[in-house]
Amino acid sequence: MTAHNRRERGSALIVTVMLLLLIGMVGLSALDTVMRDQQVAGFQNRSTVAFYAAEAGLAQAKDEVRRNGLLVTLGETIAFVTYGSPAYFGDTSLYPYGQPKYYADPDVANPLQAMNPVASPGGAGSNMRMGGASWSRSAPYRLNVVGEAPGADGGRSRLEAVVLKPISGGY
Repeated sequence: MTAHNRRERGSALIVTVMLLLLIGMVGLSALDTVMRDQQVAGFQNRSTVAFYAAEAGLAQAKDEVRRNGLLVTLGETIAFVTYGSPAYFGDTSLYPYGQPKYYADPDVANPLQAMNPVASPGGAGSNMRMGGASWSRSAPYRLNVVGEAPGADGGRSRLEAVVLKPISGGY
């Protein structure tokens, strides 16, 4: 054996070990990235479910205004599901770890409240006709609801809306 061959013996092993270490580090980095992406996707999914739950609550609150709106005087609130007894929805096969829920916002003093009636657009004497009835004023209602995704770390979404209920006959 020549001196040149003795110096190169074992260098292939060192290069191979270094390449394997480099590939392992790239693999671990990719695994970490995938795990973080899954966490972000989970947070976004829970946030979306909470938003849809709040939208369902808002739709239910609008129905309550349509049914009971004119029975409520200015400043009073309309009865609605509360934090202590929320409304659940969705199929248990879609949500095996619990169903989304919605309720009136507990952080707002009057979550479903009647506000001051307002005249319709067009000024004095304007009348709108829908279905043979005359509508000249609207009763606004402020609605505040919360939607929650299932689970201990489920997302929470708050929505506020003002809806107008036409007042028949225009007083």
